[in-house]
Amino acid sequence: VSHEKIGDVIVDQGDLAEALKSYRASMDIRKRLARADPENAGWQRDLSVSHNKIGDVLRSQGDPAEALKRYQASHIIFERLARADESNVNLQRDLSVSHERIGDLQEHLGEIAAAVEAYEASLVIAQSLAGRFPDHPQFQSDVIITNRRLAQLRAKLK
Repeated sequence: VSHEKIGDVIVDQGDLAEALKSYRASMDIRKRLARADPENAGWQRDLSVSHNKIGDVLRSQGDPAEALKRYQASHIIFERLARADESNVNLQRDLSVSHERIGDLQEHLGEIAAAVEAYEASLVIAQSLAGRFPDHPQFQSDVIITNRRLAQLRAKLK
């Protein structure tokens, strides 16, 4: 966590190469922990977050293909965790956001149909959460934002 927090500060300072080093140091530790106890959902989630942090930096550095690989690695973990605990709304939302991260990069890479599929998968989860928790503003907002992005992406397919 310390390496991650340091990486966050370094990102804010604009030194992406140094931030990437901190995030990779964090991920190395998290990989060891996740391998040592594959049933520990917290450690698995932390590893997924490390993949996302590295993906964010790679994206900012202009390497969307490598960023997409990191997001996909994160997604695999979130998908496994969300399926193992379908009642955990935080994991379900993590999975929904993961679909969107992937969709954003697919759009950037010109893979619009794949981006639409990713956003459609996100929308299914977002709608489920919004339906289960109609008074939760974040879940309601997620549906609106995802629908808006889907409309934009579908317009690009035409």
